[in-house]
Amino acid sequence: MRYLIVLLAIIAIVSLFPKTTKFKYSDYEVERPWKYENLYAPFDFSIKKMPDSLDAERKRIKRDFAPFYQRNDEVQYEVTERFLSNFNDFYAERKRDTAYTTQPSDSLRYTDLALLLIDTIYQKGIWEVEEKKKFNGLSKKRIRLLQSEQSAKSSRRRPDDFFTFSSASKLIKELVNVNVKVDTSISFLTEMLCQHLPPNVSYNAEKSKEYEDEELKSISLNKGDKIQEGEIIIAQGALVNPERYQVLWSLEQEYGSRNQQDNSHLGILSRYLTDIGYFILVGIALFVFVLFMRTFEKDTFNSIRKLSFILLSIVLFLYVVKMLINVKEASIPTISFYVLPFCTIPIIIKNFFGSRMALYTYLILILLAGFMVPTSYDFLFLHLLAGLVAIIVNVRTSYWSQFFITTAYIFLTYCIGYLGVSLIQEANLADINWGTYAWLGVNAFFTLLAYPLIPVFEKIFGFVSDITLVELGDMNRPLLKKLSKKAPGTFWHSLQVSSLAEAAAAEIGANALLAKVGALYHDIGKMQRPIYFIENQKTAINPHDDLPYKESARIIIEHVTYGIELAKKEGLPNIIIDFIRTHHGNTRTEYFYQKYLQANPDEEVDQSKFRYPGPIPYSKETAIVMMADSLEAASKSLKTPSEEDINNLVENIIDGKMKQHQFINCDLSFKDITAIKKVLKKQLKSLYHIRISYPEIGGHKTTQPAAMLTRELPKPKSKK
Repeated sequence: MRYLIVLLAIIAIVSLFPKTTKFKYSDYEVERPWKYENLYAPFDFSIKKMPDSLDAERKRIKRDFAPFYQRNDEVQYEVTERFLSNFNDFYAERKRDTAYTTQPSDSLRYTDLALLLIDTIYQKGIWEVEEKKKFNGLSKKRIRLLQSEQSAKSSRRRPDDFFTFSSASKLIKELVNVNVKVDTSISFLTEMLCQHLPPNVSYNAEKSKEYEDEELKSISLNKGDKIQEGEIIIAQGALVNPERYQVLWSLEQEYGSRNQQDNSHLGILSRYLTDIGYFILVGIALFVFVLFMRTFEKDTFNSIRKLSFILLSIVLFLYVVKMLINVKEASIPTISFYVLPFCTIPIIIKNFFGSRMALYTYLILILLAGFMVPTSYDFLFLHLLAGLVAIIVNVRTSYWSQFFITTAYIFLTYCIGYLGVSLIQEANLADINWGTYAWLGVNAFFTLLAYPLIPVFEKIFGFVSDITLVELGDMNRPLLKKLSKKAPGTFWHSLQVSSLAEAAAAEIGANALLAKVGALYHDIGKMQRPIYFIENQKTAINPHDDLPYKESARIIIEHVTYGIELAKKEGLPNIIIDFIRTHHGNTRTEYFYQKYLQANPDEEVDQSKFRYPGPIPYSKETAIVMMADSLEAASKSLKTPSEEDINNLVENIIDGKMKQHQFINCDLSFKDITAIKKVLKKQLKSLYHIRISYPEIGGHKTTQPAAMLTRELPKPKSKK
């Protein structure tokens, strides 16, 4: 299944790569020397226009394009009909009013004037104010007015040739005032005409887009000059000036388009061979990656869930790269590839699998992205540097402040690195593309998205990050508060174990936060019967005094199984539950076992009744918690411990666990165990305030007490 997942990842990555044969001279830049051999034209080709030139030409066409509008003659007909149907009623009402003096000929004269005004206005055309605003300040802009919806014939017009409602109303008032001498008649006729003047000229979006697209398609991609086959394009060591750069770029474009358009058998075979070449290279890259995981990250490789997540992260990010390439080629040529937030991948991977896994994952990602992004070595070099900074600086992303600091370091690395690359290329501050810094700022913003993505991936794949560990380590968590109330002695024991485990884990480079949090929860099973554990007994009465030794051993062992059940019920992550499972390994409840042997010397004892179910620790962190748990509990039996007592206790307990083969499944070296012993001795001495002995100076004895215990531990009367 694991190798099938790797194979699927290879196929998915290969499908994202371009299907044309790559132009092998891809690493060339303006004002840089040509580092390859002499280049001759392999075939005849035309010099193409550069993207910025084509973009400027497209903008000019869009700026000068005359959009299409159409006039709706039905509007004039409807307005005329409405006026004639209402005029007689208006005129009869005004005629009955004694304030008006009318003549029989007035009705006909008013009607003729109104119809003339309506025809004059609507033949010229009325459009919306919003349409007129589009052409404000564009006095030379022209539009095309279609003669009809079906006809393609049009006439060129200026925006000022049309009326708006306000300008049409103003014209009506002026002409009525000139042509009608009776002042009292002006108001009612003007009111009728201006009451309803709907626009009859509207924008034809479909026709405008059709003709605009045709004009854009008619742009010639070629500059006009041609290069003949065999003609030298550039000599080795020659400077790539802008003219030569345009020729090289044209050859690269022509090379790709010919391969893509070649549908002959050889052309199809060439594309298949290209895919096979990509498959081989991607396969080698992922094979080396898998080999690394099998050698140094066995737990990650053996987990299908973890392996799937890492490979899926690489595939998804390469898909984002592919999308950006498509967007850049299709619609936004000015977008920069520096906007790609490569550093999100090492940040996320490091939170789940550590720095080493993040580094190798990032290296594979950069190598594969190099086949897709049409940029130079400098681009990948900068992203590699920024990723290394993300891995080194991003010590803990469990706090927002540290995450912002990490992002700031990444952004600073990009900025300084880009400045260095630009100075090498341009050798002039004025020629540096300062707009790239804006894209780097967007890159930094996208990098911040790694923080909210971490909890999402946790839920989907069941991982545990430092963010979750910090939350679990909060003493206000309901489960820890419940432990402090039901089993206060166990709670303080867990706190001291977590302190010891954190210090020891930090000393050997293990996950100190994981060890600390795991230790806090390792004994939650004691909440079921807290009084049966000596740290929770407040009186001299011990319930074990009235129980058989086997029953006492069963109750003690049961706190592990109950703790696992409780942790699952409370939704604790499996990585924390493992501390509950393993903190006693498969050791025996030695006290009750020895007591049973003494009471039954002739009986063959079933050791499984006195042995914890296991498993034994499988990681450095779980092994450290086992050591810290045993030492903290055993140290309580020391009344007034000296420095020697502490040293002997640590040596005996840890050596005893090693003799019982409790650490054979975790990768602890002898060097690690020596360092752990040293730290635990120091921590326990600090806990019991052990003071060192000073040498004699000048014959006067200056020794301090060898040991000092701040409180006297009560001597238990129970068997334990």
